[in-house]
Amino acid sequence: MKKITLTLVAMFSMATMSTAQYSGHKFFDNWSIGVEGGTSTNLHDWDTPNGGVAGINLTKGITPVLSLEFQLQAGFSDDKNWNWSGSNKTVLDNLTVMGNTKVNLMNWFGGYNGAPRLFEIQARGGIGYTRFLFGGNSNGDNDKSRAVFKFGLDFDFNLGKEKAWTISLRPAVILKASRDNDPAVDYKGAFTYCEDNNPSYLDNCLGQITAGVTYHFKTSNGTHHFAEVQPVEVTKVVEKIVDRPVEKVVEKVVEKVVEKGAAVTVVEFAQNKDKLTDTAKAKLNAISKDATVCIDGYASPEGNKAYNQKLSQRRCDAVKSYLQGRGVKVADVTAHGVAGPESQRVVYVTIK
Repeated sequence: MKKITLTLVAMFSMATMSTAQYSGHKFFDNWSIGVEGGTSTNLHDWDTPNGGVAGINLTKGITPVLSLEFQLQAGFSDDKNWNWSGSNKTVLDNLTVMGNTKVNLMNWFGGYNGAPRLFEIQARGGIGYTRFLFGGNSNGDNDKSRAVFKFGLDFDFNLGKEKAWTISLRPAVILKASRDNDPAVDYKGAFTYCEDNNPSYLDNCLGQITAGVTYHFKTSNGTHHFAEVQPVEVTKVVEKIVDRPVEKVVEKVVEKVVEKGAAVTVVEFAQNKDKLTDTAKAKLNAISKDATVCIDGYASPEGNKAYNQKLSQRRCDAVKSYLQGRGVKVADVTAHGVAGPESQRVVYVTIK
């Protein structure tokens, strides 16, 4: 038991350690809401009537790996799924409240590059309580209400340019955690042996599969998910560098690509952005339409290396597209990503 506890603690620590590395983890960031619907059936006997289920989920992302989910689910005409026949049945047979912990397996093992993948798999587990709404026995007692455990997987497809919407397929197994009080039912909880050779484990298990759609609310970083790494120490260094004259940064970063005596235009970008500002466009407008230029793009040190490389490429492309739209000839484009601890969010346009 001690080993299991330590393993769970280690897994939780690994899942939460990235909280300080990504923006978008304030309390009101990374909330999402979803709806789902599907069916469930008792695993011990596939001939029992299947029951419909529908639910609503509210989820809070803690890190790109770990999230917490609150789930309210309704069951329809599925009282026999627990090997039970009751009287006074209603259309809405039961309500289940669940608290789940979700682990994004793709981000855990493959890393998070600043945006969700098109397809992701999440493991999910939690505990809750099911309240049956029909009379459980001849006395009208509700003996079927019980605590339950749920374990499953989410197969997620993140759609749209901003990945604000997710369509999911969610298979799961639900285990009954408490014993029935009805003397006519002679089996115990999901984790105990049963009597009279009843298949206890399957008698107390439901198989469930649902499909759903989720909307991710926008976060404080301007996206619908966690953004790039922002260590505090690096931010302080960057603030000091920004105070330096641009010429000093040019000499330090692009001394190998700038020919002696060549004119250099420095185009600056906002953090994690690749759109040209009005100031940047004014600088580019000052370049003669008859000029031939070389473009070198960079990114600041905070953030994932692969992501920064792509970000510097997008910045280069934005400058190139704008200059070509004015008739300027672009001879060469190079995206450098991060070039040392003093690298900046800039693109250098060298006039040949």
